[in-house]
Amino acid sequence: MKVLFLQEVSPGYARNYLFPKHLAVVADDQVVEQIRHREEAARRRAEKALTEARDIDARLRRITVTMYSKAGEGGRLFGSVTNTDVAQQLKREAGIDVDKRKIEIEPPIRSLGPHEVSVELHPEVTETLKVVVAAQ
Repeated sequence: MKVLFLQEVSPGYARNYLFPKHLAVVADDQVVEQIRHREEAARRRAEKALTEARDIDARLRRITVTMYSKAGEGGRLFGSVTNTDVAQQLKREAGIDVDKRKIEIEPPIRSLGPHEVSVELHPEVTETLKVVVAAQ
């Protein structure tokens, strides 16, 4: 990733070090305009990502994901329900594709019944997803 910023440096430093190592370019009108276009495109992508996250957030509020797992005596599961399981079931049931790393299960789900799982869709948007674990 390249960091873009305008900085004034001495001509010798630029000519002898920065330009030969391709660490800097002369800030003429064309380069400044390119930087402005890149910043505008990045801002639009960030706004689009936030809007998409809010749309998925609204859908997640209405959804309850049902997981089926083998259980023993007293409703204890053999193993636990993982974030990968929740992501796959969410994709199957609602068609919402959420990265498994964005799903946080604390404490681990090791029993039958309703549970709540935190889903971070965007740094500004986090939603609680309802997960019901039923015996298989």
